[in-house]
Amino acid sequence: MANNVSTLGLNLGIISRTKSLQGQMADLQAQVATGVKYQTFGEYGSNAQRIQEYRTSLTTIDIYRQNIDISLSNIEQMDSAIEETIEQAKGALSSITIQLERGSEFDLVAVKTAAQAALKVIEANMNVRIGDRYLFAGTDVSNEPYTGSSTVTANMQTQIADWLDGTNTTTQLLSNIDNLTDSQLGYSVSVQTAKNIFVRADDSLEVDYTVKANDDGFSKIVAGLNALANLEEPGTGDIPTRDEFYDVVDSLYRTVKAGIDGLRDSSSDIALASETINTIKNNLTEDKQAYQKVMEQTEATDVTDAIVRFQSMQTQLDASFRISAILGQLSLTRIL
Repeated sequence: MANNVSTLGLNLGIISRTKSLQGQMADLQAQVATGVKYQTFGEYGSNAQRIQEYRTSLTTIDIYRQNIDISLSNIEQMDSAIEETIEQAKGALSSITIQLERGSEFDLVAVKTAAQAALKVIEANMNVRIGDRYLFAGTDVSNEPYTGSSTVTANMQTQIADWLDGTNTTTQLLSNIDNLTDSQLGYSVSVQTAKNIFVRADDSLEVDYTVKANDDGFSKIVAGLNALANLEEPGTGDIPTRDEFYDVVDSLYRTVKAGIDGLRDSSSDIALASETINTIKNNLTEDKQAYQKVMEQTEATDVTDAIVRFQSMQTQLDASFRISAILGQLSLTRIL
């Protein structure tokens, strides 16, 4: 009877040890599969809250980095559109530069053709978008900021006609062109009321990278080139003199030039914004690496060590099974 009790005790001990090994091996398998020490926060004890805070911080950093990447892509596209607009405006002005000597034959047809060609590209640039978001629309990204080339054409033709027939003097003509409203220049109501665009780059900083299609740089170029595209030379029966015609051309040239200078300022502004955003992005990258390092020290498991321990336990488990089988055979022999 004593032998039977002793054998039963051994069997129960082996069963308990086997279950313990199986549980530990399951934990090690989970560590190898997930790369972390435990599968629930509660098992980390006093480190549990800190790990949750780190994970929240890492998620927040990723959101800020995504915002930053979107804004940098927008800025890059905006700067490209601005540079192309500047080049188009300069190209149109070059057709005037070689003809500004008073008394010379003036090829107005060439100037008008150059202005019209440039405007087609510039109008497309003002409406440039990424996906379904217009980049020069301010906060109203769903609507085209520039919608009215026909509107500004009609307004310019009226101004030129009133100048030619003497309704308005040269001074009045130029003043009227300078004071055309955004709506009269063809800008949408939405861009006129839209707010500035910011990127939330971290917990405490928003960076403004706004350039709107109706800002002075764009609008002066639109006004000047549209006036040139619709300009007519005084003919027989018209009131303005030849000198006044040159005064108008000179003034419109300066208007477009001022627009180019304005766009260069806008380009500098968004370049500075881009530099600031990139600095923040680099800081966030360093913060993320620091959090990940601490997370690895606190949460991550040594996978190689876990595999070695698992294999060792597997050997122990196999031995337990063999001992259990031997004990079972011994018990059977006693019974027989």
